[in-house]
Amino acid sequence: MLRRLVLILLLCATTAFACSVPVFRYALEHWAADPYRVSVPHGVKLEGNFKVTFGAAQRIELRQPLMMRNDEVIWSADYTEANAKLLVDSPARQQIAERLANGESAVWVLLECGDKTKDAAAAKFLDERLEYLSSVMELPKLDQQDVKNGLVSIPGDGLRLAFSTLRLKRDDAAESAFIAMLLASEPDLRSLNEPIAFPIFGQGRVLYALVGKGIKVETVDRAAQFLIGSCSCQVKEQNPGVDLVMAVDWKQMVKAQAQPGQQLPELSQIADLLPQTVKIEGQSAPQPEPDRSRLYWGIGLALLALILVLGWLKGSSR
Repeated sequence: MLRRLVLILLLCATTAFACSVPVFRYALEHWAADPYRVSVPHGVKLEGNFKVTFGAAQRIELRQPLMMRNDEVIWSADYTEANAKLLVDSPARQQIAERLANGESAVWVLLECGDKTKDAAAAKFLDERLEYLSSVMELPKLDQQDVKNGLVSIPGDGLRLAFSTLRLKRDDAAESAFIAMLLASEPDLRSLNEPIAFPIFGQGRVLYALVGKGIKVETVDRAAQFLIGSCSCQVKEQNPGVDLVMAVDWKQMVKAQAQPGQQLPELSQIADLLPQTVKIEGQSAPQPEPDRSRLYWGIGLALLALILVLGWLKGSSR
């Protein structure tokens, strides 16, 4: 009985920390991308979200973010200005950023395997299934307290439920660094000669890979439901997904989407690696204090559950 009570209290505490904001939107506004590690020749200045080290060789070597615990070089090339730009940005990533800027929930990148029959079948299925899901699924209703607390910058009627696909050839030289990041998002993907679908959302985050026959109704629906569902855990590291390198000013993108009646910025405005300086005239209106009642309630329940667990463990040890 005591154990069941503890589980109920822990569940209530977890729920108290949850929010009504869809995962794709919460990720866009709050989950900053982890920096990739890159080695470049001495004296080279590399712009972007990287942890840079300097090596003796005249090469670029790319490794995943430290939290992935993978020291393998996932992409390398001779150091040239062209290859440095290839590392930071590419045409496919620009298209993804443009679609996310237009409010799409996620962009599904289909990495082709080279077999025209398999690639065409996977693309047809994805296009049709995602179009259907966009027409029948519904976004969660936003809790106005979450809006007041700053968990989301736009009202519920400003959210858009939309998915699209983007086909990518595996041997596209202009996308070699981007493809390397996608294939490194899960072990053994590089050895699979099948079409692979990657739903990308938030600040350039790939949810997971759907491979070959795994691109089916159940898996696509499950991924779509997760992306548009309420964000039950606001800690990025406790959610599935791997970040990618994208040359986008995400804060500017969110700011533009939060201003109703104004057109979204052109991609050239948001895909800028350098921070922008904005002159603010006058004093902005004071922001209301966030309501922390749910936070305090959750902490109290968690502490109570902890006390009960400790008491139960002490009693059972006698």
